[in-house]
Amino acid sequence: MRTRRVGSITCGSLLIIFGILFLAHMFYPALSLTVIMKLWPVILIALGAEMILANLHRSQEETEVLKYDKGAILITFLLTCFAMVMGIMEYCMEYYTSHGCFYIG
Repeated sequence: MRTRRVGSITCGSLLIIFGILFLAHMFYPALSLTVIMKLWPVILIALGAEMILANLHRSQEETEVLKYDKGAILITFLLTCFAMVMGIMEYCMEYYTSHGCFYIG
């Protein structure tokens, strides 16, 4: 009986994608963290798609056992939270500097 972990592919691919987006933000500030934060539903869509595809594939091979990779799913949700917090922080920084409420000195 073969065991297949669901969530690992999504976790790995999303870590690469969001890593590239955060790196692109460093060199191209026009790509704001707010835009990156708005992409968080992609994480849930990708994870759901992997689960559906794994279950469809499993129905063809009854000898395969599916296990949800809890660690990968946890890291995926932590990535979601990180992206949202970074977007919120950038929004707050832009708001306070544009309204003169933020003083560095």
